[in-house]
Amino acid sequence: MKHRNTPFVTRIRAILIVAILGVSLLSSYAVTRATTATPPILLIVNSAAVNPFGNYLAEILRAEGLNSFETVQLSSVTATILADHKLAVLAETSLSDSQATLLRTYVSGGGRLLAMRPDAQLNDLFGLGSGVGSISDPYLKINSSGAGLGLTSATMQIHGTADYYGTLAGTTLVAQLYSSATSPTSYPAVVSVAYGSGQTAAFTYDLARSVVYTRQGNPANADVDVDGNGIFTTIDLFQSSSGGATWVNRDKIAIPQADEQQRLFARLVQNLLSTAQPMPQLWYFPGSAKTMLVITADAHANLSSMYQAEINSLSVRGATATFYLSIAADPTDAEIQAWGAQGQRFGIHPYPFHPDSYAPFNVTNLSEGYNVAELWWGFNVPRSKTVRNHYVSWKGWIDAADIAAEHGYALDTNFYHVGKWIQKPDGTWPYGYITGSGQAMHFARSDGTIIPVFQQLTELVDEQLVSGAGGSPNNLSTSQAITISRQMIDASQAGDYAALMTQFHVDYYSGDAQAWAEGTVDYANSHGVPVWNADRWLQFVETRYGANYSTIVWNDTTSTLSFDLTASTDAGINLTTMLPLNYGGRLLNAVTVDGSPATFSNELIKGENVAFVSTPAGNHSFTAMYTPLAEVTP
Repeated sequence: MKHRNTPFVTRIRAILIVAILGVSLLSSYAVTRATTATPPILLIVNSAAVNPFGNYLAEILRAEGLNSFETVQLSSVTATILADHKLAVLAETSLSDSQATLLRTYVSGGGRLLAMRPDAQLNDLFGLGSGVGSISDPYLKINSSGAGLGLTSATMQIHGTADYYGTLAGTTLVAQLYSSATSPTSYPAVVSVAYGSGQTAAFTYDLARSVVYTRQGNPANADVDVDGNGIFTTIDLFQSSSGGATWVNRDKIAIPQADEQQRLFARLVQNLLSTAQPMPQLWYFPGSAKTMLVITADAHANLSSMYQAEINSLSVRGATATFYLSIAADPTDAEIQAWGAQGQRFGIHPYPFHPDSYAPFNVTNLSEGYNVAELWWGFNVPRSKTVRNHYVSWKGWIDAADIAAEHGYALDTNFYHVGKWIQKPDGTWPYGYITGSGQAMHFARSDGTIIPVFQQLTELVDEQLVSGAGGSPNNLSTSQAITISRQMIDASQAGDYAALMTQFHVDYYSGDAQAWAEGTVDYANSHGVPVWNADRWLQFVETRYGANYSTIVWNDTTSTLSFDLTASTDAGINLTTMLPLNYGGRLLNAVTVDGSPATFSNELIKGENVAFVSTPAGNHSFTAMYTPLAEVTP
C-alpha cells in the first residue's frame, strides 16, 4: 500500500524547520558524530559454543538491512563494551557465572538484550520459568499483535531444538510453539519482557540454525540420490530419505518461512531500540519495489538462432537474461559480444559428468566440470559471477558452494523448484519457496563458517510448469502457467517481498514456454516490478550487503535523527533507507540527504507505516526531522 508524500503545508513547514535550525543543528551534529561512532547493535558470539551458527546472526542482520552492528567474542565482552551499545544480541551459548552476572547487570541498568535459546541462568531475565523439556523440529505461530503485526498468521517450521518453558507474570508471548503444524503447546517460541529499567526478548530456539537448515536442506541427505535419478541434486536435500515427511512441509511452501522468522527478529531489534532512538534500515530492493523478477536461461548446444529468438522476445519487453551455456559450437564469440553490448549476460553451465564423446571435456565430477567449462570458455566477454550447474547437480551439503567460491563465483542459482516430489498427497501442487526464502543470503558450512557465495532460489521454472518444456510434472497450459506467475508476483507484492528468479530455457523457448515467459515478464512490467538479469541482481545484492549505517545520532530535544550511509558507488544501483513515519508520537516531517531536501514515499510494510528514501549507491549523510514533542497534540 502506498500513500502520497506529506501534504504541501507540512512540507513547507518542514523546509522552514530546516531553514531555522539549519546551521546550528548541522554544526552540533558534526561535533556529536565525531564522538558517537559506535554502532547501536552489539552481536555477541562464542566460537567455542556447541552450536556453531552464532555468526550467521550477522548474515540475518545484513539480510534485514540492520547493518549498523559490531561483532565481538563472548570472552571479550566487558561492562564498558556493553554500555557503549544500545542493544546486545546474544547467540546461543552457555555462560559462566560471571558472564551471566555481567549481562544481568547490563539489563538491570537499562540495557536491552535479545538472545537465542538463552542459558538457563538467565531464564527470569527473559520472563521464562523453569525448563520442562524440549522438542525437535517443532513449529511456531506468531501472535498478530505487537512485534508480530503484519507477519504471517500461519504456523511455520523450526529446524532444530526448542526448549519448553513456562512464562512469568508480565511476559509478552510474541510467538507460540506448536508440536505439529496444527497442534499448539502451552510454551513460548519467542517472548519479550521489561526487566528492571531494561528490556529483553528471547527465542526459545536458535533462529540462526533454523534459517540455515531451512534454506540449505537436510544435512543427512548430503550425497544421497533420494529420487534415484542417478544424480545428486539440490532437490534431494528437501525430499524424504526414508519415506517420512519431506524436509519442507509442502503445505508451507507458499510461505517464505525463513524470511518471515527473520522479519520477526528484525522487528524485535527495532522495538527494543525504539526506546532509545529510531533506527534506519535498508530495504530489500531498489526504490520502492516490493519484488524483483530475475531472468535466467540455461542453454544446451542450442543454435545461435534460438538464442536470438529469446533475446528478441525479451528485448521488446525491456528485459535481459543471464544465460548459462553448456559446451557447444554455438554461439560465436562475435554473437556473444554483440548480445553482451545489449545487456545480456553469459556464464558457464558446469556438468557433473561428460561422456567420452565430449573429449577433451569429459569429466567425472562437479569440480572437474567447472574446470573444463572454464577451459572451454573462449569468449571475449567476462563470465558471469553467477552460476547454475547442469541438472542442478550438487555435492555434499554445501561442498558445491565451496567449489563455486574457489572458482570466483558469487551467486548460486541451483536451488530450484522442480520435481514430482513437490506434489502433495491430495494431488495438488504448491508453489513458492522450498528453501523458505526469496532473499539472497550466503551459504554456511556445518561448522558455521560463512561461504562468500549467495544462495538464490529459482522459483519459476519452465520445466516444472509448462506443457512441452522438458518433463514438466505440472504440464500446465500457457494461461495456467501465467496464472502461477501472477500469483507469485502478487504474493510478493503483498508481503512475501521476494526476488523471483525464472528459468527460461533456450531449449524450450517457443510455443507454450515462450508464451508463458512473455506473459510473466509482461505482468511484472505492468506492476512496475524491476526485471533484471542475475548479474545485475548480484551487483545490487553485493552493494546492499556491503553498505553500512554509522554515526547514528538521535537528538531528543529537536526530534532529529542523523546518520551516514557508506556504500560502494555502483552506476545504476539505488539503495533505499527505511525510516519510521511515526516515532513515539512524533511524525516525520522532512528528510535531507547531503544537506539537500529529499523526497520520501509513505509505505505500509508488514502492517507498519514507514518512509522510503531512495539514494544512488555511494556515501551519503542523512538528517530526518520529526515533529518536536512540544508540538505533538496530546
